[in-house]
Amino acid sequence: MPTDLISGQTRACMREISAHLGPSRLSPCWQGSGFTPGPPRDTSGGGGKNLSSSYADQIDCSDRQQVDRALAVFEQMLRAYRNVVESEYDPAGLPAAERWAKRLDPIRREFSYDGLQITERLRITDSGAPRPEHELADSQLYVEALRVLCHARNQMQRLPSTTRGKGEESVRDVLLVALGAAFGGRCTAESLNGAGKTDLLLRIEDRNVLVGECKIWGGSAQFALDIEQLFSYLTPGDRYAALPLFIDRARPEPIVHKAAQLLAEHPRCVSVATPDPSNGLYRFVLRSASHRPWDVEVALIPFDIRLK
Repeated sequence: MPTDLISGQTRACMREISAHLGPSRLSPCWQGSGFTPGPPRDTSGGGGKNLSSSYADQIDCSDRQQVDRALAVFEQMLRAYRNVVESEYDPAGLPAAERWAKRLDPIRREFSYDGLQITERLRITDSGAPRPEHELADSQLYVEALRVLCHARNQMQRLPSTTRGKGEESVRDVLLVALGAAFGGRCTAESLNGAGKTDLLLRIEDRNVLVGECKIWGGSAQFALDIEQLFSYLTPGDRYAALPLFIDRARPEPIVHKAAQLLAEHPRCVSVATPDPSNGLYRFVLRSASHRPWDVEVALIPFDIRLK
């Protein structure tokens, strides 16, 4: 008797995901797959489950070619599901990346029983297949990029001659060098993204893992505009951003407090992480202003530096 390459438990897992997608998001995943819908064996559940079953129940799971086509559909379903999860309101205030990681873990476990792995880019491959370069979670890459920016900031503050008499772009270039050195030259400046050119763009394997906009503190009203400018450079695939804020004042602490307050009280702020003043890092989750909004993690990194 032929052996199924995708177990019934794994197929049931994807059927449950169908309920969260609904027919409107699910139909494009199956269209063009080469599968023809037929009568579903299981008619319980809503429209999403029934639509998925009408296709999935026609698959010969012992046929390698059909299974490969089905896995391509499952990849599209996972990408659609990620968008749904990350756009949901979370009463606990968990960042979007953490919410998605919690949902993805049990799905990965089911696929692993079939000898399959789900990569961070939501590709489904054999467990023995090599992972692409930098196959870390984007959230991990983002955290590492923030660490590099904070270390570069600390070194500038220890060596004030590196910034004295310099403008915003010159200080930005120091950060560009630091990120480029840490990530193999993958960080660029003045890069087209969204509606303009962002100061810092860290792109790995065709994914933006950090979009950064450097600003000199110019008052509360100007900082509110700076936040909107940053969001104008973001697209739906961009989930991680940074605001390096250059403060050339004798007492930077009140300004840092004010900038963090403006982000926390922003009308689109979804959650505020516990401040980390010892490391000079403040993290927030803000929702985009798009008609199909998504959540973006924004890190405020204040710089106490002399520019004059």
